[in-house]
Amino acid sequence: MEVTETGPLFKWETMLELGPHTLPYREPIQGKIVEVELVDGQKLKGFRADDTYFYFCHGLTFGGTGAPGGPFSPFSGHEVRTILENHYRPVEPESGASSGDILVWRGLDGDTPHSAILVDPVFRAGENQLDYASTVQTKNGRLPEEIMNLGRLTGDEFGYGDSFTIFRRIR
Repeated sequence: MEVTETGPLFKWETMLELGPHTLPYREPIQGKIVEVELVDGQKLKGFRADDTYFYFCHGLTFGGTGAPGGPFSPFSGHEVRTILENHYRPVEPESGASSGDILVWRGLDGDTPHSAILVDPVFRAGENQLDYASTVQTKNGRLPEEIMNLGRLTGDEFGYGDSFTIFRRIR
């Protein structure tokens, strides 16, 4: 049986501010680019809001909301892929997914535009796929954290589509 981890991914004591950064939302969010080490020693960059409250989906999914001094959100793309490649494995088939696994959406050129935590998996009858009735814990932009069904995330309301992979933490 595979052993999974649940402790922090980040060594918070290594966090280093690299400079100011503004997220280009309709109402821009001021903050800083910060660098932090993963527990395996690799460094990655992310965002920390000046208001010490704001975070986005990757902060929720990878445990950045508990960072001392305010939430930390790893940037999409390279940073998220680094976390996945070194601390997670894909769940295949999807019917092996369980509560606590994560979903990471695939975008163009290796982008990872969204992530969420699987709360209650529901599987399509006779198939190895999650049903849109499955529930996830998600954080969409400026909106508050919410538990919603997968159909809302993949549909027109949020438009992330259904190109996601399910992952389970392994270390």
